Amino acid sequence: MGRKSKSSRRRRRARHASSPAPRTAPDAHEAQPERPLLDRIAAGELDPHLTAIAEAIRARTELLETVASAEALAELRVGDRVRINRRATPRYLHGVEGTVLALDDEGATVCVHRPIGRFKSGEIRCPPLVLDRLPEPHERDREQVAA
Repeated sequence: MGRKSKSSRRRRRARHASSPAPRTAPDAHEAQPERPLLDRIAAGELDPHLTAIAEAIRARTELLETVASAEALAELRVGDRVRINRRATPRYLHGVEGTVLALDDEGATVCVHRPIGRFKSGEIRCPPLVLDRLPEPHERDREQVAA
């Protein structure tokens, strides 16, 4: 492929410089409404308020976690088959399946039908957000038929 002459490169540059770029994406602040706040924090404008901002963020995060936990707990029933997900500690519990034996305001007791790690009885007390409900056999059959 040959090189272009200086004059053709100049014409091309001039043509691009004179025509305004089409506006296809929204303004950065429209696309990211949090950007002005983050910019002000980064610039140090809100330094006197950082402790209050951090506390408000912590409280809001805690509230969202509480709501998510309550919603997850409301979906569980005694007898449900569940799998312990990656949010659980210790990590050796990840992927372990069991059955919900009991529910209370804070979580579920899950029977994993065998001793595992420090859980010698085979029963593990779990917060609801570490449990993924498994479909019942008849639900799996319906899912396979629909697919």
